[in-house]
Amino acid sequence: MIPFKICTKCAYTWRVIDDFLKDPFICLVGFQASFDETESGLYLFNHIPEENHCATTLAVEVETFLSLYRGTMFTDIKFKSPQCEGHCTRVEDLSQCRVECKNAVAREIMQAFSTC
Repeated sequence: MIPFKICTKCAYTWRVIDDFLKDPFICLVGFQASFDETESGLYLFNHIPEENHCATTLAVEVETFLSLYRGTMFTDIKFKSPQCEGHCTRVEDLSQCRVECKNAVAREIMQAFSTC
């Protein structure tokens, strides 16, 4: 079985997505939006286990977590449109977005993640 994610620094392995999402030593620190296709955007997580000093940042594609979303799936990216609130221009901005945009879907999903 191929593991869900392996830490690039300490080699800690999460077997399945639920292990990763429930790990108290994983926290969301950023969202690197894609302005072409939301699915290729990246969530950035810090791995900070107590027993060692890993403290690395892991990237996971938005597409990996799209199945967690239960709302309306918007089809357009509204970046730089008059409606755009500019959240996606700041990686550290983890807030929700009210615009009917595919990246707003990604922002809604990340509200369920633990933050640092």
